[in-house]
Amino acid sequence: MAVTAQSDKLVDNRAIDTLDLKKYVGLWYEIARFDHPFERGLVGVTTEYTIKPNGSIKVIGRGYQDSLQGEKKEIVGRVYIPDTTQPGVLKVTFFLIFNTDYHILEVEKDYSAALIGSSQRDHLWIMSRTPTLPPKKLKDLMQRAQRRGYDTTALIFVPHGQKQIQEELTKL
Repeated sequence: MAVTAQSDKLVDNRAIDTLDLKKYVGLWYEIARFDHPFERGLVGVTTEYTIKPNGSIKVIGRGYQDSLQGEKKEIVGRVYIPDTTQPGVLKVTFFLIFNTDYHILEVEKDYSAALIGSSQRDHLWIMSRTPTLPPKKLKDLMQRAQRRGYDTTALIFVPHGQKQIQEELTKL
């Protein structure tokens, strides 16, 4: 396993203090992530959040195993905010038994990109509303992660193919 936190300082995984959930929901493309077992080998990864009529939040993670022509994988879960005083900390449940937390560390004012962590220092994602980020924006997000103590040299950059992008856009 790659070292994911810089050894000379602790990771700052504090979540944002305010969240506009209506702006946050929708389709996100995974630009980069730390390696971890539940996404190992996946490419073309997206996450889609939807507020259901009853107010609950549904999340669907999609990706392709090993290549953009690989087997399509999908996982459906539910999201909730366990503490309304910490709206940037989300709890996600998959299969009714697997729970994990997501800390929205940074989100752009227009909700076009986000830096996501968790309570564990070995999780980090760079997410975007588009399948790629301009180099300047990507560099900025990576620098923000570094300032928080994350080792961005351990990031895996996630490829997205044109066919996969078109499929996701047709679902919107």
